[in-house]
Amino acid sequence: MKKELKKRIIAVFAAAFMCVPTAASAVIANAEQSPYGSYYVTDENGVVCTANMSTLNKGNMMWFPESMLTSDQELPVIVWANGTMCAPAMYYEFLSQVAAEGYIVVANTELFAGNGQEQKGSIDFILAEDNDPASVFYGKIDEDHVGVMGHSQGGMSSVNCANLDDRVDCVFSIAGNSSRSSAADLSVPTFFATGDRDLIVPSWLYVKPAYNACKAPAVYANVRSGIHTTVCSDPSVYSKYAVKWFDAYLKNGSKQAFRYGGELFNDPAWSNVASKRI
Repeated sequence: MKKELKKRIIAVFAAAFMCVPTAASAVIANAEQSPYGSYYVTDENGVVCTANMSTLNKGNMMWFPESMLTSDQELPVIVWANGTMCAPAMYYEFLSQVAAEGYIVVANTELFAGNGQEQKGSIDFILAEDNDPASVFYGKIDEDHVGVMGHSQGGMSSVNCANLDDRVDCVFSIAGNSSRSSAADLSVPTFFATGDRDLIVPSWLYVKPAYNACKAPAVYANVRSGIHTTVCSDPSVYSKYAVKWFDAYLKNGSKQAFRYGGELFNDPAWSNVASKRI
């Protein structure tokens, strides 16, 4: 127990030094005033980004398709958790790419999200928005379809949140340093993704053991030549299968890509793919 805790602490603090501010922060800083009283940007993906901040540094950022503003369709929700000391702006392009495919994505600003409580709080927040006539999200949310995802400590948060909150339908964990015991408690489909050159959260030390311990439907896969921060530098390699995963479990889409011989198994950008109970 002590040895496993020590490994997790080392990984958490090492990850803190890998995530530094990028130009994505400027996108948020240059936002315009929106008609509904918050700040927003509409990006090249056709996605609106806005924020609801209780203080300068605490709150939630949201990404959603611009078409949501004029549509009566309810959209599934995906709640994101950040890596250690990383703001949501670090993951701007990744989260925008996922939202562009028909999702409301919510990212809490918490920088130490590992226990899953802040992510659970973000689910509470966005579902309350669905019932608030003053909110842009009023009547827009499919409350029966909620997924969680995160990076590094945020990946660990996603697993913990799924164990805490039965509203969660599926998990997409990127380089998460989850314990085997937490993974063993999972009851929802979980994708354990990582890079094969990640030296911060080595796949053989954390991610593969978590997959092995998971008793729920699960996938394990490595991004070839992927490092700990590839989700920031090359987000599309992750967003491609994050979208397919959430389509499968939040939109009742096909699961074939994740079965033996499916698209993921034959994608040259990925290696060491395994799946079970899909």
